[in-house]
Amino acid sequence: MTVAVCATVLNEARDAQALAESLRSQRRAPDELVIVDGGSSDGTAEILREALAGMDGVQVIDAHGSNISAGRNLAARSVTSDLIAFTDAGISRSASWLDSLVEAAEREPLAAGTFGYILAASGNTVETAIGAVGLPIAREIDPAHYPPSGGSVLLRRQWFDQVGGYPEWLDYGEDLWLDRRIWAEGGWFVHAPGADVWNRPRSSLPAFFRQYFHYAWGDGRAGMLGKRHAARFAAYAVGLSLARRPTWVRTALLAFLGYRYLRRPIARARGMPGGGGAAPALVPLVRLVGDAAKMSGYAAGCWRRLRG
Repeated sequence: MTVAVCATVLNEARDAQALAESLRSQRRAPDELVIVDGGSSDGTAEILREALAGMDGVQVIDAHGSNISAGRNLAARSVTSDLIAFTDAGISRSASWLDSLVEAAEREPLAAGTFGYILAASGNTVETAIGAVGLPIAREIDPAHYPPSGGSVLLRRQWFDQVGGYPEWLDYGEDLWLDRRIWAEGGWFVHAPGADVWNRPRSSLPAFFRQYFHYAWGDGRAGMLGKRHAARFAAYAVGLSLARRPTWVRTALLAFLGYRYLRRPIARARGMPGGGGAAPALVPLVRLVGDAAKMSGYAAGCWRRLRG
């Protein structure tokens, strides 16, 4: 089977060279490589064209104004390979990344696709705390229920075409939307451990807030994960009701619920490189910021959906 690698970029000059070098160094070279630039103003496309010069089957396409979904669909329509792997700039992948995705697809010929986990690679204390809150560690993940991300996923062309590709009307949450469409039609994915990739978390709380506001906006806009978001609203309503009229029973119950809610990300922070310092202590604040982003983003997305 032939395999294509597709990616979208927008103002990724800082990471463009690393993306090109990573794709050039793959143990299995892609038969086709298409990168769609959504209108960068920092020279991203030029960096990629120069860094990928001489590599067979490469296209760097300018598509000013396209969102991630439109860029990925354009890239997929520009190739003829049987298998289409998607990835992003700004993540680290091993030299066996593409080979691992393809080998998993060959072992499971009935699977709709294969994927790698997105794992946190923090560089400082704040990033460690944000990574611990935002991303699970590998041993916590059930691969049967993990929603593959466009940062590391391979799809069979027939499945990609069957579900109509990525939703171009959705600016955020397009990965989950596509996963849910494939699951709804009886498809399934296989985890390829060698395709796990590492993403550096946001380096500030405002950037983290914006990221998770957008994710939740996409959920609300597309009508996804309603029960999960409703549970978050309910949990905070209960917490506020317990805090309004404190007694020792209410305080003890609130402390217990808070402990249960924060226990796992604090443990992650302690176990991550650089997590022995202040990172665990920052987790409650990061969790609060993330939940505020999700609740406000989901409400905004639902309002947008109701307005049509």
